[in-house]
Amino acid sequence: MTFSTIVRKNFLYNAKKYLSLYFVNSLTVAILFMFGSLLYNPDVLRQVGDTSLYGIVRFALVGVVLFAFVFITYSNLTFLKYRGKEFGMYITLGMTTKNLIKMLFLENIGIVAVSLASGFVSGGVFGKLFFMGLNQILIANPITFELNGASLLLSGGIFLMVFAGNFLFNMLYLRKISITDVLQAAKKREIGKYSTVLGTIAIIVFAVSLFLLPQFMLGKLSDASTLIITILIVLTMVAPYIIFGTLIVVIKSVLKHFKKTYNNNLIVMSNLSHRLLSFKATMYIVSLLIAGALFFIGMTYAMYATTEENNDQDYPFDVMVVESDLYNHMDAGEIESLLKANGSDVVQNKTLEYLQVPGFQYYGESWGLWDTHTMIISEGNFNRHMNTRYNLSPDQALFARVHQENREYVAPDTILAVMDPEVIGEELQNDGSKEDLLRALEDYTVKEFKTGSVKEVTVPYINNVQTANSYFGHALVIDDKVYEQIKSGVGKSQMNKVHLLKGDIREDGFQALVNSLRERNGLDSTYWKDSSSSLLNETNEEREKLEGLRPVHKDEGLKRQLESNGTIFFIIIFLGALFAIASGVVLYHKVLSDIDDQKERVLSLKRIGVTRKEIIVIASKELAMTFFLPSVFGVGLGLYYFYVLFSNQNIVLRLVEKAGWVALLFLVLQVMFYFASRRKYISELCRNL
Repeated sequence: MTFSTIVRKNFLYNAKKYLSLYFVNSLTVAILFMFGSLLYNPDVLRQVGDTSLYGIVRFALVGVVLFAFVFITYSNLTFLKYRGKEFGMYITLGMTTKNLIKMLFLENIGIVAVSLASGFVSGGVFGKLFFMGLNQILIANPITFELNGASLLLSGGIFLMVFAGNFLFNMLYLRKISITDVLQAAKKREIGKYSTVLGTIAIIVFAVSLFLLPQFMLGKLSDASTLIITILIVLTMVAPYIIFGTLIVVIKSVLKHFKKTYNNNLIVMSNLSHRLLSFKATMYIVSLLIAGALFFIGMTYAMYATTEENNDQDYPFDVMVVESDLYNHMDAGEIESLLKANGSDVVQNKTLEYLQVPGFQYYGESWGLWDTHTMIISEGNFNRHMNTRYNLSPDQALFARVHQENREYVAPDTILAVMDPEVIGEELQNDGSKEDLLRALEDYTVKEFKTGSVKEVTVPYINNVQTANSYFGHALVIDDKVYEQIKSGVGKSQMNKVHLLKGDIREDGFQALVNSLRERNGLDSTYWKDSSSSLLNETNEEREKLEGLRPVHKDEGLKRQLESNGTIFFIIIFLGALFAIASGVVLYHKVLSDIDDQKERVLSLKRIGVTRKEIIVIASKELAMTFFLPSVFGVGLGLYYFYVLFSNQNIVLRLVEKAGWVALLFLVLQVMFYFASRRKYISELCRNL
């Protein structure tokens, strides 16, 4: 018999196991390829390439690569152990280690080639279908699926590196292991060592990390550095690996106190204990993948479901018109009449006067420019506007903001400079000491507010809007006398009014207001086409300022949020789906790869009188443990990370509630997946019994 004949017959004999290995590798390539198609998609790069969201996508690549490494390695080790008898027989018959390595190399070359080809094809097909499906849901800003070389290089390169690493391990394994060890490899159980002390420490560390992370994020304990927060996140992700091993032992110890329950599950608990490493690794991987899937998909649904609520908070007024010294000269009564004449109903109409001056703040180590157009409101105007009774001294101020947060805000030392923002030079734009700042401002009047004299209040006094000119989400409310002193020293271009109206504002009425103001300002039809024209994307500085004066409509804000979030929703759902698919692949592979290993144990149980029905019950319990323990743990961990991410928002509990519905749906699907897998598992396990 020639060497090529041995390789061919060996491949045919192990065809079923090779099919399982091919299934794992092909799916891994497909997942990597689909992720690469997202990472290097031209539409994604154009829309979010320079944002923090794209940084999250790149960071998620680390998780996908780790999944690929762990999953392929786990499958490879399982396959290697299964072939122990076969390798031992070949060595006994005179085949050298070099021949075995050569045989493995030829087999792996075939698997790599087929896996890459089918992985690219299936990744392209499913990626295309997935993109098409999501674009039907997220109509705004559609993202087209495109094949590109970068996706092929990413998925193929990562897969080849992982596979090459595993092949090198196989070579070392065959070179060092003895014939006795090879023959017994398939018989050895994955008996894991565990330490109750280490497990207890892991549980304590895990619990403490879970408690401290949101506390540091909200600044309730102290302003933690990024390193501390990163360490806490890593601890919450690593500790479960030890906890899963300890949990099995703890459950077994607890059940010992309940004799009847323990005796009914004696065989199950014994098998779980003896196969601790296998169960621990599988449950850990699945729990993290499920946590990632729930985190991303739950985030998408929660953000989408609360978009209107967030818009209501950011836009307490339905229409907002900024009146400057040169543009938008229309009083509140005329605005209201114009809207009503075009079918709108106005129930509230207010006008708020404000100033804009440069503001500088102390950031712990140095002073820096806070805002070139800091919004300043007198306490009298603010009290009349909000129906409040604040009484400020000349050294006191209110830091009023619209956006509601749970994190306590402490306003730093602040200096207001009575000067034209247009004359701010490079010296004032650079951070420096207080002495340097005051020296640069020596020709201007300044007013300083110490951190303890500035009180933060969150009130819906204006719309939370960012234009090319200003940010209207926060303002300093100061004493009337101080306000008048500043007002007397600034130019007319820094004295503005904002008209704020509430009611049922129809699109026709708002458009009539836009057209009327455009005509009154002497602007042509190319100005103020839509709300997006007021964003910070104009190259002409003067036009940019004029576009920023376009009236603001609450409904347009909602529409713009949905459109801008379309890409974000697409990316996050895509990531969540990849993690969900990966968790299902790991579980299903566990079911398939476990069957042959469990058949010998089933035969042993049958010899001692265990009936077929009892064997099915035992196998079902073990499978349920593998399915539902990591599922529940992963769902809980995913909801926790979701809570931490949004803990600073005042609607965090409603967001978690929305994500909870996704978690419930995920658990229902997991139950269905369990019964489908259980049927296959039991059918194969109990065949010929």
